[in-house]
Amino acid sequence: MDSSLLLWVLLALCVFWSVGVYNRLMRMRARGLRALGSVEKHMRIYADLVRDDVAQAAASHSQAGCEDHAHGDWTRLLDALQEFETALKDVNASAMRYEPLDRLGHAFDTVQEVWRAVDSAPPDLAGPVVPAAMRSQWDATTRRVETARGGFNQIVTQYNEALAQFPARLVVGLMGFKPGGLL
Repeated sequence: MDSSLLLWVLLALCVFWSVGVYNRLMRMRARGLRALGSVEKHMRIYADLVRDDVAQAAASHSQAGCEDHAHGDWTRLLDALQEFETALKDVNASAMRYEPLDRLGHAFDTVQEVWRAVDSAPPDLAGPVVPAAMRSQWDATTRRVETARGGFNQIVTQYNEALAQFPARLVVGLMGFKPGGLL
């Protein structure tokens, strides 16, 4: 009788512990999804602002008869923004999975790289390639995105560490939790 009581107590402890682990991981995952939502919100604003400004700047430079090199850079930037927006849609469809987040991070880095090439182009007869207002708007939006991105990466790192902790990792696979990707 005593051994059966002990068995029931151990079973109850295991069940309550598993429920606690599940709830903790769900809270951490929800926190990560909220952070991802913040990143997406800033990136969508970023993409909309930048796409509109870049399209206007590209049109004004082509109308002003600027050299093909500058026009090619603007076109590359618009193409990079299109790829960025596609990656952003993929992340929205599959939250916290590694592959879409990795693609989004690379797309964002590509947009930044192409922007630096456009921004560092020497001024031509029409003036600076990138207007000062566009540059300041780009910089402010980039700071917001980078801050949200850093917060998301920190939260996902904590979540992934919680998944790998010893007692939790015994039941994580059974509960359907998978590590999240970083941006």
